[in-house]
Amino acid sequence: MEPFHEEQRFEWFWSAALWMPAAIVGLGLYNRVASGALLWPAFAVTVAVGVWFSCLKLVTEARDEGLFIWFVWLWPERTIPWDQIRTIETRTYRPIRDFGGWGVRWAARGIVYHARGNQGVRLILASGERVLIGSQDPPALARAIGQRTGLPVGAA
Repeated sequence: MEPFHEEQRFEWFWSAALWMPAAIVGLGLYNRVASGALLWPAFAVTVAVGVWFSCLKLVTEARDEGLFIWFVWLWPERTIPWDQIRTIETRTYRPIRDFGGWGVRWAARGIVYHARGNQGVRLILASGERVLIGSQDPPALARAIGQRTGLPVGAA
């Protein structure tokens, strides 16, 4: 069986956008633009948010018990048992238009886990739930799932 393990982080510009306020507030503290009593809490919060965001990552792994998905520091881990998967297809999608952005999203099309890019693998489960998992290598992810489930891989 083909092993599969992938870790994805958000695009660099999202981190830069979150670190920018910390830099601005830090510069204000350095130049003593305003009272330090007002700026220190703002600086602490913006740095904490920047550190938290920098630690976020989407981990996808084909394990013996099922497909493991975990958005570290954002969402609880989830394992989809192999016998619950009914269809597998690789997809190209539009993250903002189709789902309103990146992260963990719910839409009429189901739940989406994605951190970057516009490609992934969509699964339809025995319950009817649709799960879209963003990937930088959707064919490899689909092959790994297909080998474990015995299902053919489609493309949309």
